[in-house]
Amino acid sequence: YQATARSIAQKFPHVDYLFVGAGTTGTLMGCKNYFAEHHPHTKVIAVDTVGSVTFGLPGETRHIPGLGTSRLPEIFEPSGIHDFLSIPEEQTIKVCRWLAQRYGLLFGGSTGTVLAGIQQWAPNIRPDDVVVTISPDMGERYLETIYSDDWVSQRIGAAALHPLFPEIALALSA
Repeated sequence: YQATARSIAQKFPHVDYLFVGAGTTGTLMGCKNYFAEHHPHTKVIAVDTVGSVTFGLPGETRHIPGLGTSRLPEIFEPSGIHDFLSIPEEQTIKVCRWLAQRYGLLFGGSTGTVLAGIQQWAPNIRPDDVVVTISPDMGERYLETIYSDDWVSQRIGAAALHPLFPEIALALSA
């Protein structure tokens, strides 16, 4: 509330959508409360990982650390959140790997999950909307996990190694 949300509001005076990852939900709750009070037009979209119980979905095995919980955080209060998205780990991996291959950006699993959420929500975003997200982690801690073909194949499945945008991958390799 006092730091992250206030900083976002100072940098971006008008925000249509704020996408926030849901781990312990501290950042999510602070942002939701701040924007509800100071910028009520901003729609806060929570992004979580499949297998997390935060939004009442069944708990499942999760392999990528960062987002998601095995028990409901005590501080979590869903009222005021515009919507929430639940992203499969396969999609997180595809987004992270695509950003690394296409742009040389090495992001971590939490960031990849939130960016996959924005990708999922994209049909709802108008061209003039201001979209802000929080990128909570970089990819150096994930070199032996989401950036390892063996690790991904063993834990998530070989389908996660397929390119996010096959047509772009073909063009780049030509």
